[in-house]
Amino acid sequence: MFAKSTIDDGTKYDFFLLTTVLILLVFGSIMVISAGSFIAAEKFNNENYFITSQVKNALIALAALITGMLLNYKVYNNKYFMYIGMAVTVLSLVYLLVSNHGDSIKGAKRWIFGFQPSEIAKNMVVFYFAYSLNKYRSELEKFLKGYVFHLGILCAIVGLVFLQPAFSTSMMIFAIGYAMFYIGGMKMKHLFSSLILLIPAIIIIAIMQPYRMDRIKTFFDPGVDTSGKGWQVEQSLLGFGNGGIAGVGLGESRQKEFYLPEPHNDFIFSIIGDELGLIGTVLLIAVYIMIMLRGFRIASKAPDYYGFILASGITLTILIYSLFNMCITLGLVPPTGLPLPLVSYGGTSLIMTMYSIGVLLNISYKSKHTDTKVDQS
Repeated sequence: MFAKSTIDDGTKYDFFLLTTVLILLVFGSIMVISAGSFIAAEKFNNENYFITSQVKNALIALAALITGMLLNYKVYNNKYFMYIGMAVTVLSLVYLLVSNHGDSIKGAKRWIFGFQPSEIAKNMVVFYFAYSLNKYRSELEKFLKGYVFHLGILCAIVGLVFLQPAFSTSMMIFAIGYAMFYIGGMKMKHLFSSLILLIPAIIIIAIMQPYRMDRIKTFFDPGVDTSGKGWQVEQSLLGFGNGGIAGVGLGESRQKEFYLPEPHNDFIFSIIGDELGLIGTVLLIAVYIMIMLRGFRIASKAPDYYGFILASGITLTILIYSLFNMCITLGLVPPTGLPLPLVSYGGTSLIMTMYSIGVLLNISYKSKHTDTKVDQS
């Protein structure tokens, strides 16, 4: 049992954010069941496969949300808790790479015993850097003790995720960490000058593998091979085109019938565009914008600097992932596998996202029960 001081039993949470997230959870579950209906019948020979699985994931995620809400967010601002968390994260990533266990899909090992270590890493980076940036706040403007120290930790996690291989996820984790460095108060000259060196290195790494190079070529000229490398982008855009203004109707998409890869996961936004049309996609984007605004509002009103950084990191994670997933399905960035937060199918992603939002809601609760607000200067 947690100590009494770590549990909050008040009711003054950000009700608007809580309601919005719960609506999105229900909507996402409905869309996963709809988008995965054809695959459930054809691939798994079980029409109820995604119904059972998604309901289970949603219930666990709801419990995770409540846990995050009730547990005082300051409990994470503890060196032993963070060191143990980072050690478990690193060990799980290493174990995935060196062991014979783990599920492999398309040459990438990303699951151990039903969960994704990379999803744990994505969220652990946020919690660890909130702790570390707060602990070393007075050192952040120094190049070695502030920037290089934190960059080394970030690159170690990113490197382990990259080796799965999971290039897109590793780049998202890097973007989240780097954005937290900026918000935390590191000098712009350190961030910008190093980024000039890092970007070429990232580009070289990206094009080293032929399949990544093919994705980049397809991005610049998607019509050159619509039956091959350009197939998924072409079919994704067809989904949006088929949907028109009001959509073809819930459950009526034809694109999910093996035309689109991962219609219930990476390309679920395209299925939403197909079945619910422009109206549905615009409303969904509006919901994400509201979550972003509430998240950053909670960060700005956090009781302390640690809460400010943690709330900002959680909000940035949802922002970055949702933005890139939508851009991928719309053909605005090279195609790669990234989930749409709270909507795409995937137990680990959903559960960890909901837990993080629970922590965000706890910060909102604490901000209403203290007169002292964070000094962000």
